[in-house]
Amino acid sequence: MIKRSNPEVGYLTEDVYTTFAFTQMIKAGNTLYLSGVAPLTSSAGNLQLVGEGDPRAQLEWVLEVIRRCLAAEGATFRNWVAQTVYTTSIAALEPVADSFRRFMGEHTPTSTWVEVKSLFHPEQVVEINGIAVLA
Repeated sequence: MIKRSNPEVGYLTEDVYTTFAFTQMIKAGNTLYLSGVAPLTSSAGNLQLVGEGDPRAQLEWVLEVIRRCLAAEGATFRNWVAQTVYTTSIAALEPVADSFRRFMGEHTPTSTWVEVKSLFHPEQVVEINGIAVLA
């Protein structure tokens, strides 16, 4: 069975998912797929960047949203098995990479970092998507 959901975790409003035609989470069997999580919030169709000019604030907001999404399915970072980190600057993100360990503890996933020219918001430096395996 496949279940699609946009959990209410203080991240994006439903109109954002509708406008950009995507689903935040898809559960297929015991595998949970998360769409890219960006350092954004929205209200009434107004997208706002979290942590402009602050790579640590952006990364920690993204990790917090992922934590909340996992919790919505009864999971934790212990279940997080793979991630892709998209960044506009590995040089800017690398000094704040200790945030991963603070959120994930010893249960680190497989990970690929990819430097890209730009992301959704012009001042955005990070976006992460990934996969969790549920018990």
